[in-house]
Amino acid sequence: MTNICQAIEHELLCIKRAESLGQDMSLGFGSDMSVAMWRYILLSPETMRIEVSRDFARACVQLLQNAVHEGTIAPTYDIKHPIVMFLPDFAEKGVFVLNHNHRKNTNDPSKHQAWIKDVTPISKIPEFGVSIPLSENDIYNPEIIKKFDNVADATEMREGISDMNVMLAAVLYVMSQPNFVSQTTVGSNSVRKKLEKKNGIPKERWSRIQWNVGKHVQREVRETMGEEHCTALHRVRGFYRTAKSHYNNVKKIDGKWFQWIEPFWRGHPAFGIVKSSYAPNFTEEEKNG
Repeated sequence: MTNICQAIEHELLCIKRAESLGQDMSLGFGSDMSVAMWRYILLSPETMRIEVSRDFARACVQLLQNAVHEGTIAPTYDIKHPIVMFLPDFAEKGVFVLNHNHRKNTNDPSKHQAWIKDVTPISKIPEFGVSIPLSENDIYNPEIIKKFDNVADATEMREGISDMNVMLAAVLYVMSQPNFVSQTTVGSNSVRKKLEKKNGIPKERWSRIQWNVGKHVQREVRETMGEEHCTALHRVRGFYRTAKSHYNNVKKIDGKWFQWIEPFWRGHPAFGIVKSSYAPNFTEEEKNG
């Protein structure tokens, strides 16, 4: 299975070959994306390059949906530097999900724009060149629509890109919970050094994101966080508990004081993940704002 180091190295070789054969690097579909921009994102020293499995990303989406459903957080999507996420087990050779535009006025992934890109088949470069990463908005472009057999296929592609956009937001959300995940380097040290020397990509800017699991993690959680966290990761809904009038965030109900406890995470991925039955799917209304 191709890892993100190999996939990016392959893309850079394909771009170089396509350019030598005369492909227009600046051509795009109006969404601030082109092969030239794709190359810039791949090579930028500031780009965060992360690899996740399809199952990991899907679990992240469920966790984000649980938290959003409570109304306590928005599905945040704060882009400070370019991000390239690679799913090696998605499609035939893997899929890139990327974003670089941090000038949006919203952090809502349903309104934010991400692009997806397959791994370029090198054998098709002479005929088709390097494909341009596509955003959800690009699928409305007449030039793109003509490439689909019917409207249903275009709609399915548009929905798929939207889902990938949420998936990227969810992975970033879970990465903000440092106790839940581990980040390890991807690829061999020699490949990372070669890409640093040849293309200027810092060898530490590659990460594989996984759940922080294992017997040693269970021992560490038990020793540092206590037995109450030695359970599968789950979201505890907000609730009222009896209190006194001088407590913070209190309310008088039927003559008694109660304190509102905000929703919070309990447990740890090392002991499993509870997929709450009340977690909803994003509706079309939510997707379209």
